[in-house]
Amino acid sequence: MVDLTKKETGSGYRFEIDEAKNGETFVRFRAANGEIMVRSETYKSKSSAKNCIESIQKRVAEAAVEEAE
Repeated sequence: MVDLTKKETGSGYRFEIDEAKNGETFVRFRAANGEIMVRSETYKSKSSAKNCIESIQKRVAEAAVEEAE
């Protein structure tokens, strides 16, 4: 996890916490090539953004993989 509001940097697959224009925080999941794969809604607190990351990490292991035809 990289907290861009604290000027942290990172590389590879990562969650990023960033600040929206309205001052709220949101989460991005960025691929190793730098592309944004997912962006969350905005949260009033940074702790809610961190809870979003924890929830995704917990539930991804349980997610079914479905192939598009």
